[in-house]
Amino acid sequence: MGDNGLIEQAKKTKNITEQSIEDEAEKLNRLSQEFANLMSEDEEIERPKTVADYKESGEVFDETKTIYDEKENEITVPGGFKIASDSGDTLQQGVVIEDVNASTNEAVQGSQFVWIPVGKFIKDDGTKSNEIILGRYIFSTTSPGTPTLEQAAYTEENSENYKETKIIEEYYNEYSGAHRDGVASSGLDGINATANDLGAWIDSVKENGGYYIGRYEASYASGTSVENYKAATKVSEHNSTSSMSYNPGTLWNYITELEASKVAINTYEDSLVVKSDLMNSYAWDTAIVYIQECGNTNYANQNSKNNDLANTGINNDEVCKINDMASNLREWTTEYSSFTHSGGTYPCTRRGGNYGNSNRYTAFRNNISATYNESYIGFRLSLYI
Repeated sequence: MGDNGLIEQAKKTKNITEQSIEDEAEKLNRLSQEFANLMSEDEEIERPKTVADYKESGEVFDETKTIYDEKENEITVPGGFKIASDSGDTLQQGVVIEDVNASTNEAVQGSQFVWIPVGKFIKDDGTKSNEIILGRYIFSTTSPGTPTLEQAAYTEENSENYKETKIIEEYYNEYSGAHRDGVASSGLDGINATANDLGAWIDSVKENGGYYIGRYEASYASGTSVENYKAATKVSEHNSTSSMSYNPGTLWNYITELEASKVAINTYEDSLVVKSDLMNSYAWDTAIVYIQECGNTNYANQNSKNNDLANTGINNDEVCKINDMASNLREWTTEYSSFTHSGGTYPCTRRGGNYGNSNRYTAFRNNISATYNESYIGFRLSLYI
């Protein structure tokens, strides 16, 4: 019963236990509060926006910026563009940009382009793609359309490999000298128009890790003569198969390779951030390699899915958000052909399939004179930064 008795000792033990419990509870409360503070700080740190985020927000890029898809693949978006509302979220799906104010021409604004990556990228299943080399290729004419690299634009040993003369399929070479407008003649003096600045285009691809091509075949935008005509890459109405209609929003056929080259270069001549040109053979072939790497394994041999001239984007020929490379119109490129026939030259090269012709396919090369135009021939823009 005294100070050191059992009852007093029990009371002391009870008090110590209760105090310990209170101390432990206070420590747990402090730890919980510290954890909550840390979590709050983490939430305040803004994670990098992805392609999907920019697509949802509709944000217009004030200046050229490198962004990432959800697989952390890089895409360089030029100023004045936004991610299109129906773009894919990843490189494998196809990343689409849309002109908001990169061009000062309202008829060109709204044009859409698809990013073609060069190098390796992470696919949607987490695996790494094969190396996509910027180059000129030939493709197996049997499934799966396997590409064979004929000329790389650049190599580790030779940064200017594109300047080497390399003839493929007997006649075709990409001229790398200073731009020429070409000579409109069906005689022996006819010559094609070449890339505006092939070296600058290739340097841009190396620096930015890719390039853009028109999502759609070119349509008429504006202008009064071939010297100032501008094209658009939007969904467009097709023309009559008997004549070309220079109405904004109409598919652009009945145009020669020389004229298509001028229009392509004109289209973004007012832009401070991008340049445009007619598709060259590196742009066309590498796009096929990318498309096939994304799972469309025989797209090189895909032929037209329409028997009549059609509006863009309705032929069920969309791969990685790119429309009609195998369908609708055969398309002019800057590749040169040395073929001659019956006293005339055939210097201009067409690629892809066209309506009503099942013998033409995406990788198909075909030559014709520098004065030739027809309802089934059009063109597509290449865009670079």
